[in-house]
Amino acid sequence: MLGRLHGALSARMGLLLIVALYAADPVALALGAELTRSEIEQRILSAKGNRLDLGNLDLSGLDLSGLKLRGADFFSTNLSEANLIGADLAEANFTRADLRKARLSNSNLRGAILYAALLDECDFSNADLSLARIIGGGRSVSFENAKLAGADLGADPTNQGMVPVRAELPEANFNGADLTGANLTHANLSSATFKGANLTGARLDYTVIDGADLRGAQ
Repeated sequence: MLGRLHGALSARMGLLLIVALYAADPVALALGAELTRSEIEQRILSAKGNRLDLGNLDLSGLDLSGLKLRGADFFSTNLSEANLIGADLAEANFTRADLRKARLSNSNLRGAILYAALLDECDFSNADLSLARIIGGGRSVSFENAKLAGADLGADPTNQGMVPVRAELPEANFNGADLTGANLTHANLSSATFKGANLTGARLDYTVIDGADLRGAQ
């Protein structure tokens, strides 16, 4: 009897501890983020403008919206379902990062590197990806009204085997996007939508656009 009572009390205390931790930082507990937003803000201050190393971390589900993370290194970092809306991520390194279902709308990703990044259902709507390097990818990525002028989604000429190493973005949404001068060579954009997109000067050599919707594209 006492053993069962002790077990019940232990379970109740454990539940109360989980509830308390969840209240303190629900995202970190729910998705296993290694750092809190306040800890990252402290790191930004400590870096004093130098390149911030946030590589090989689990930051899944974390709210990083609006933070100044220009040039930060997110190499192999888990940012799945993270909130990066409006963040300054210009020239940031997302090589091998997991950005599945992450929200990056209205963010500054000018010159960012997304090499071998996982991007399934990632939201880049209204973001600035001018001059960004995008290799790898995922399904149903949104670039709606994004700026991709001069972005490079083309095949990597230094890493080619039987299958080109390229952007794989089937079913992507490029509606209203600015792709002026973008390199889309060999990119897989099958079933993507480009309604009202600006493709002036874009390179489309060997681009896979089977089933794509180009109505209203320039």
